[in-house]
Amino acid sequence: MIGRHAAIRYSALIVLQTIFLAVCFLLPAVCHAEELFATLKLTGNEVEVQVRHSDGRPAAGVPLRLLYARQLTTAAANTDAQGRWVHLLQRSGPYEVVVETRTETEDTIRLPFTLLDSFEAEGVSWRTMGLVGTGFFALYLLIVICTARVNPRGAGRLSWPKVLFLSAIPSAGIAGASWIAWPVSSMVPTGPHVANSAREFLISREVKPLSGPLELLLADDGKELVKTDTHPLLGKSAPDFELTDHLKKTWRLRDRFDKGPVVLVFYYGYHCNHCVGQLFALHDDVAKFRELGATVVAVSADSHEWTQQRFKQYGEFAFPVLVDPGNKIAQAYGMFRPAAGKLPDDLQHGTFVIDRAGVIQWTQYGYEPFTGNSTLLHELARLEGRLPTRKDK
Repeated sequence: MIGRHAAIRYSALIVLQTIFLAVCFLLPAVCHAEELFATLKLTGNEVEVQVRHSDGRPAAGVPLRLLYARQLTTAAANTDAQGRWVHLLQRSGPYEVVVETRTETEDTIRLPFTLLDSFEAEGVSWRTMGLVGTGFFALYLLIVICTARVNPRGAGRLSWPKVLFLSAIPSAGIAGASWIAWPVSSMVPTGPHVANSAREFLISREVKPLSGPLELLLADDGKELVKTDTHPLLGKSAPDFELTDHLKKTWRLRDRFDKGPVVLVFYYGYHCNHCVGQLFALHDDVAKFRELGATVVAVSADSHEWTQQRFKQYGEFAFPVLVDPGNKIAQAYGMFRPAAGKLPDDLQHGTFVIDRAGVIQWTQYGYEPFTGNSTLLHELARLEGRLPTRKDK
């Protein structure tokens, strides 16, 4: 009887050991297989995402989201049986593909990229090829006319119909070459005219360039000044940062305080007409800011290439525009909150006035940009001791 119980216990021990060893071997493999990797390929206006497991197997059914400017979801889908997802983009600008690997936010894969406008496409545009084709056709027709004796009645001589027919042959060839040489990316639809929309936004807000001497503007008692918002950094040292402008030239905050105070602006990017409207308003009045020794600087997550293209299309601003990858500096100033759990990313506009000591003295932030340059000039003049006595209303 004792031997039988011992055999049963021994058999049970063997089974438990087998299960334990199986779990030890299989659990790491399962966990390891859950780790995903994603790559992105952009061809013209077509974006292709490939998601794979760590062992190289395609990851099918993985949810994806396409964000425009980190704010607007323009597409959502799952990867196919090959772990692929392909989508045609409808407008140029900054994008980001979010791959939902697991429920935890930190495991989310984010793939940012920028689709440039058609006039930056590689190759020769169809307009250029059309002009070249027309020029070659005219040249060839001239050569045929000059070298051939045109006589409709004469035998052995070229008639006008033959001349035109022979001229059409190279013309058709040039047209075909033009079509082949037309780059695919030149067919990408471009976005709206941001500069016009930005100016319309300023008009709707009745924002006009400030005119007249600075002293008279500062002494104007009729101007309604905006008080500062409460902010955790108000009255504290501004977080220092070092970023690059659109030409990848380094710009550091603390290096500017020797010259005077700083007006620091966080904006969504050059896709946002309200944001660009604020930058246009600052550009219009930049001479007034310089009279007070102030430096104006704008920061967004736009890529260098995107900012360069916008400047090429609409013109540069009279102050630095810096690139903040991933909105890291915006996050340090409380203007950006990354996604957490079910909460999406949150990005706000922010305008900060920083004195020569590097202390934040005034701020306005929210979901609309601040366009009250009169208030900014009054705050700067107060910091610099140049504010005339103003009667309280």
